[in-house]
Amino acid sequence: MRRMRKKDEYSVELENIETEENAGSSETVKKSRKGRHAFEIIAVLLIFAVGMFSVYSVLSFKYIDSVFKMEMFYEQPEDSVDILVLGSSHSYQGINTAVLWEEYGYAAYDLCGAGQFIWNTYYYLEEALKTQSPKLIILDAYYLHVTDDYEDESFAIKNTYGMKWSQTKVDAIKASFDSDLYGLQYFFEILQYHSRYSDVDETDFYPYQANEAMYENHKGFYCYFYSTPVEEKDFSEVDYYNEMTEKVEEYYAKILELAYSENIPVIVVGIPFDADNYHVAFFRTGERIANMFGYPFLNFLTDYKDELGLDYSTDFADSQHLNYLGNTKLTRFLGDYISENYSIPDRRGDENYSSWEADAQIYYYQLENKNTTLITDISEYADTVANNRYQVIITKNSSADGEQEMSSSELSEFLSAVGISQEEFTNGGVWIYSGGEQVYHNDCTEEDFQKSYSLSKYDDAMISTSYDDEGVMIIDVYMNKTEVTAADYGLNVYVYDTLTRTSVDSIGINPNNFALSRIDFYQ
Repeated sequence: MRRMRKKDEYSVELENIETEENAGSSETVKKSRKGRHAFEIIAVLLIFAVGMFSVYSVLSFKYIDSVFKMEMFYEQPEDSVDILVLGSSHSYQGINTAVLWEEYGYAAYDLCGAGQFIWNTYYYLEEALKTQSPKLIILDAYYLHVTDDYEDESFAIKNTYGMKWSQTKVDAIKASFDSDLYGLQYFFEILQYHSRYSDVDETDFYPYQANEAMYENHKGFYCYFYSTPVEEKDFSEVDYYNEMTEKVEEYYAKILELAYSENIPVIVVGIPFDADNYHVAFFRTGERIANMFGYPFLNFLTDYKDELGLDYSTDFADSQHLNYLGNTKLTRFLGDYISENYSIPDRRGDENYSSWEADAQIYYYQLENKNTTLITDISEYADTVANNRYQVIITKNSSADGEQEMSSSELSEFLSAVGISQEEFTNGGVWIYSGGEQVYHNDCTEEDFQKSYSLSKYDDAMISTSYDDEGVMIIDVYMNKTEVTAADYGLNVYVYDTLTRTSVDSIGINPNNFALSRIDFYQ
C-alpha cells in the first residue's frame, strides 16, 4: 500500500510538472503570437510610411526658381560659400555666379526665390548661417517697396517649402501666411500637393530636375538668353523718400542686424529693371538705413550708369530682369567692386571647390548654345555638327521639276565637312549626327517614312515625310510632338543639346533664293 501511495504521489507530481510545462508552453505560444502580431503591425506601418514618403516625395514642389535653390544649398559643403546672394528673381538672374567664379574665383551662391518678400529673405539668411559662414552678403533691395503684409500664397509656398523643418521654417511660414485667413493649413504641406497629380512629370521622379549632368552642381543662378528692349529713365529729380511698411522695415533691419552681429559685410544692391520714381524713392530709404549700419547701397537705377554700361535695348530679358548680356556687365562691376573693397579668396584650382568650376561650365555651355543661334554662314555650321554635346538632324526634301537646286561654296564646304555627298544631298533624305559622328542616313524613298529617334533619356524626335500637291517630298522633324522644322522646302538643320536638354537651333535654307529662316527657341 505504501508503494502504491508513493507511486500515486509520483504520478500526481509528474502530472503537475507536465501541467506546468504545458502551461508554460501555452504562455510561450501566446507571447510568440503577440510578438508576430506586433511585428506585422510594425511592418504594415513601415510599409505605409515608406509609401506615404514616396508619394510625398513625388508630389512635393520642385520649383527651380525657389524650392530647388534651397534644396541645393543644403548640399553645399559646410562653410564653403564665400559670397551669399539673397533676394528675389532680380538677384538670381542679375548676379552671375559663373562669371564671379570664372573671372574672379569667388565661390558665390544665389540663395534667392521668385517673388521673395523681405521676411522670407531674413529667414533664408537665418537658415543659411546654420551651415555657412559667408565672408560677404549681397542683398537685393527690390521688395522694399511692397505694401502688403503677406505675399501671394504661391510665392509664399515657393519661399518656405524648400526649407528643412525647424523653428526657422515655422517662423517663416507664420510670417508668410495670414493665419486669420488660412489657419494652420500651410503647416501641412501634403494638403497643398493634392491637386498636383495631373502635373507630375519626370522631374518628380528623378533628382536634379531630371537632369543630373546640368543641375547636380547648381549654385542658384538662372539665366535668360533673349532680349527685350526696356526704356531707360532719368531719376535725377527723385530727391524724396518713400516710407516702408512697418513689417518690411522690421525685417530689412533684422537682416542687417543679423549680418552685423555675425560680423559679415553686406552690399545692398538696387538691380536695374523697368522702375519708376516710386521704386527709386524706396531705394533711397533703403540706402539710408543700410548706411546706418555702415553698409553700402549700390543703386544701379541712379548711379554707376557709365561704369556699368548697360544697353537698355539689348541687356534685359523682360521688364524686370537682366539677360545674359546685362547680368555679365552687372556681375563684372560687382566683381571689381568686391576685389577692391573686400578680402574674398580666389578658390580657382582648389579641388574642394570643383563643383563651382563644373557649375560655371554649364553656363558657358549655354552661352555657346546661344552663340550658335547667331551663326548666319552655313559653312560655319560644320563646327556645330561636330560638337560632342549635340544631336543634329539634317533633312533635305526632294526637288520639284524646274526647281533651282541649291549650290554655293558655303554649302559645298558644309556638306564636305559633315560627310554628305552632292549626290546624296540632291536626292534628299535624313542624316543624323551624334557627337560629330554620322549615326544614321535614309534617303526616305519609301512612301510613308517615319522614324523615332531618342535625343536623350527623356526627349525624342519624330521624323516623317509627306507630299505636297506637286508630289514633292517634305520632311518634318518633331521634338516631343512639337515641330522643329524651320522651312518646308530645302535644307533644314535641327540642333539639340543633350546636356542642357534643350533645342538649341533650327535653320532652314530656301533652295530658290538661299534665304535663311530660323526658329527662335529662346523667346
